[in-house]
Amino acid sequence: MSDASKGKIDPFAPWVLRGLEMRNRFIKAATYEGHCPGGRPDREGLAAFHEAFARGGAGLCTMSYGSVEPGGRTFDNQMCLQDDILDDLRYVTGKIHAHGAKAAIQLAHCGGMSKWRGWVGRRARGPSGGFNSLGAFVGTPLTRAFKAHELGRLADDYKSAAVRAVQAGFDALELHMGHGYLLSQFLCPAINKRKDEYGGSRENRARFPLEVLRAVREGVGGTVPILVKLNLRDGFRGGVEIEDSVAFARQLEANHADALVLSGGFTSRNAMYLFRGPTFVEELIKAQRRKIDKLVYSMARPSLRSLPFEELYFLKHARKVRAEVGLPLICVGGVQSLASVHRALEDVYDAVQLGRALIHDPALVNHYRDGAKTESGCTVCNLCVAEMDRDGVKCVLNDDLPARVRVA
Repeated sequence: MSDASKGKIDPFAPWVLRGLEMRNRFIKAATYEGHCPGGRPDREGLAAFHEAFARGGAGLCTMSYGSVEPGGRTFDNQMCLQDDILDDLRYVTGKIHAHGAKAAIQLAHCGGMSKWRGWVGRRARGPSGGFNSLGAFVGTPLTRAFKAHELGRLADDYKSAAVRAVQAGFDALELHMGHGYLLSQFLCPAINKRKDEYGGSRENRARFPLEVLRAVREGVGGTVPILVKLNLRDGFRGGVEIEDSVAFARQLEANHADALVLSGGFTSRNAMYLFRGPTFVEELIKAQRRKIDKLVYSMARPSLRSLPFEELYFLKHARKVRAEVGLPLICVGGVQSLASVHRALEDVYDAVQLGRALIHDPALVNHYRDGAKTESGCTVCNLCVAEMDRDGVKCVLNDDLPARVRVA
């Protein structure tokens, strides 16, 4: 149940979600780290990346994009949650726990937009068949629709991945139902053109995401919090709109999700609706080592146009969700100051996720708590995103800092 209606919330006080006590209401958002070469975690690099946020005061550190099966990867250097990496992940969660933080991992599948070169010669799979614009130049130009019987196996893949995550020491899970990945594709009327029970009406489009949620809950039992990252709007014509999201949120609450991370944007159509601010596409192109990858991102320019930035840019839509559900709501997007943290918690939210602000300063939560800072220092240049294809995501403003601090 949300605390947002109970009056003023102290962001530095402990927060309990399904029995899991976190030391505060600050969450490191799942952001692609760039520390899984060949799909296997670089345990030292990945541990240092997340250890910095745990040491810096975050209550919950979220590892990004754990693919639930090999075909669900978007990049070569992206992990798949299989048994052979669990020891590496235990090492990372141990480092997070050593600093008093809890650990979460994002469970995801890319659906019909795979760019993973290990999938060359096969079709990416999504709700419906069609053209895979993101994979067109790396050998996966077409998407085929999952058959109904395959969806049952895929829900089991989510369940198995969730069980492995708990075995690896993760305290909470984040189901990725946003940003144009598979579960978001099912929810999106512009992408999901199925004629069976998994397409058409809002209820049908939500059917498979809810089956996944129930499968994961069955796998991990009643003690592990499950957060769901959900788009408020997809940000393009024909995509999910706020009325859809409110309806989906009610269904997620009825199916025992523990909190909703309210986001937006669609990777293949309007990625900057998520980030806001200046585009990073030219730097991303420069960062590519292969000409074919440069071409792929050059073709992606239309989906990466700059958009105006403002703090708490999803707030007005989140209010509509708050009016309809009692679940805890988590703010992500434009939380660049302590004032915005307080405003978010005083309005509709129960916790805040920080991405770029913590990448710039991993110790920001401690600085806020101790009164050393009230602003993050992040300029929202978005160039940290382009760094993912160099040596791992980092803030380009921090090149003068020691390497141990620059792990973020």
